[in-house]
Amino acid sequence: MAPTSDLVRDSRLRTRFYAGHTHHTYYVSGITARQRTVKREERWQRCGSLGSGAFGTVWLEKLVSDEAEAKQRAVKEIRKNSHRSNTIDYSRELEAIAKFSHENYERCFVRSFGWYESGESVFIAMEYFPFGDLDGYISSPLPELEVQQITFQILEGVAFMHENGFAHRDLKPTNILIKSRGPDWWVKIGDFGISKRAEEGLTALRTLNGTPGFLAPEMLVQLGLLDMDNLAVSDRYTVAVDIWSLGEITFRALTGESPFPIRRLGPYAKGKTTFPVEVLQSHNVSTDGCDFVKSLMAPLPRDRLTAKDAVAHDWLESQRPSSARSSLEIQR
Repeated sequence: MAPTSDLVRDSRLRTRFYAGHTHHTYYVSGITARQRTVKREERWQRCGSLGSGAFGTVWLEKLVSDEAEAKQRAVKEIRKNSHRSNTIDYSRELEAIAKFSHENYERCFVRSFGWYESGESVFIAMEYFPFGDLDGYISSPLPELEVQQITFQILEGVAFMHENGFAHRDLKPTNILIKSRGPDWWVKIGDFGISKRAEEGLTALRTLNGTPGFLAPEMLVQLGLLDMDNLAVSDRYTVAVDIWSLGEITFRALTGESPFPIRRLGPYAKGKTTFPVEVLQSHNVSTDGCDFVKSLMAPLPRDRLTAKDAVAHDWLESQRPSSARSSLEIQR
């Protein structure tokens, strides 16, 4: 691997592999002249699998260095050669994770501790979330205030991504990790496996990726799965695909169901049916809440709220830092 980003190169861990464990060597700064460079070593033992996806497996590991405090981490293993592709572009994931592990962003994103590789795989070391992901919590409706917390925190991270020229493109409940559970939620965005940094002067994202059920209509059009006569050339999918996915997540958290069961998305995307606001109303979602979700899930990307505008929506007033009930205040 020959990463082009300094950020990626600087986050690489010096690693040796042994039977049953992985050994990292660090060089850190001490507090005196004699300790200007201090060598530190860690040994991590694999404990089991946390799950697997199309391109990798996530492992749970524990720190077993002598006199080390008890620590755990999650390590995502990405096979360099896959049955789907002989050349997986994992440098984008490494760049996004390294970028958003900075202290300016880490409240919103799964933190990475660095990456390393063997001849067959690339490994990304990340913080471990014993509470799992959001998917296990929204099969039944959550209280509206709790959904506001979750939505605001995801949206804050999405806004950071979009401001920095990244689109996630695979926002879904299984990629939202739980730092602390309700009633005072703290969630983080994870899995940048298909994130893409927008090229200078280019807003359309051309690579087709994502998860069915959370894909924006314009992505389905480009995949040949949906026909929309009302979709203009200027509507080629952009970072607005993340806004649609967030709307889907929020709707499911409020109601426990999808807004568009099979065969209902097509008519809505073509403007032949209206947004199913009555489903939200049947769960006693506020007027502001209904308007917010509807504004995220406009059929045409140009009609959706931007991440910046969504953060400022009235429905999220209680979650912004100026509010005593803001999720940021809860976390401090």
